[in-house]
Amino acid sequence: NVAGYPFVGADVGGFFGNPSVELLTRWYQAAIFQPFLRGHAHIDTKRREPWLFGEEATANIREALVLRYQLLPYLYTLFYEASVDNSPVMRPLWYEFPEDSAQHSNQKEFLVGPALLSSPVLESGESTHYTTLPGKEVWYNYHTLTQHEATSSLSTIVKMSTMPLFIRGGSIVPIKKRLRRSSELMAGDPYTLIVATNSKGEAVGRAYNDDTKTFNYQKGDMMYREIKLSNNQLTNRVISGSYASPEVERIVLLGSGKHTATLNGKPLTVSYDKSKRVLTIKKPGVTLSSEWTILLE
Repeated sequence: NVAGYPFVGADVGGFFGNPSVELLTRWYQAAIFQPFLRGHAHIDTKRREPWLFGEEATANIREALVLRYQLLPYLYTLFYEASVDNSPVMRPLWYEFPEDSAQHSNQKEFLVGPALLSSPVLESGESTHYTTLPGKEVWYNYHTLTQHEATSSLSTIVKMSTMPLFIRGGSIVPIKKRLRRSSELMAGDPYTLIVATNSKGEAVGRAYNDDTKTFNYQKGDMMYREIKLSNNQLTNRVISGSYASPEVERIVLLGSGKHTATLNGKPLTVSYDKSKRVLTIKKPGVTLSSEWTILLE
């Protein structure tokens, strides 16, 4: 990735040999965050479809693949940006945190774009997993939405279903939550925006979309937007393109001390989890195609 070839990844389970149930499961859980993902092996290896490894392994691998599909809007944005400025999709920690010399040799974790940190379980039989959360800002557990301070050793009790993934404070990640049989069937599904605030209550992210089939994006038939939270205002700004996008059905603000939201002076439907400091805005009535500002109070 850092050499300018973004679409790379390993054959899940390895090209040669026959992986154990544990190895195949953990391999999928790591590989879903790599740019190129495929299950593939030599013709002389045993068949390794997930459903051949038992119900538990099938469920865990399926959960990993579902997460991959949820993240496709974010991954598609990263691939667009890679096509423009060669920024890597999969990044070593030193790429985003060059001042932290301790991360220059970290080979066990990696970033997906600037916003997500994957800390895959790599040891057989591991029950307690340790993750480095670099920098000086807060991080959020993607699955539980729990906030964590930056640390060199965050411990997590792991099961075979555990996929340690963290959202960097100050980031906004577009995802889609509807479960479909293919990415093509997700095209019209609504977005969810995960807004992970930093210590200043700010965050920024981008979202890209096009028809995913033609080269019409080169003629401007695409959508590239910046979503930004600053001064208690969440704004969507046009960077380029006018491609129509599905609606935003949910905005989830992590680390938020605000309890209400309004759009053009009208209150929006919200729920607030006081224990986690998570504000969820439901069906705000906006799309990523148009510009808008939501006021938080």
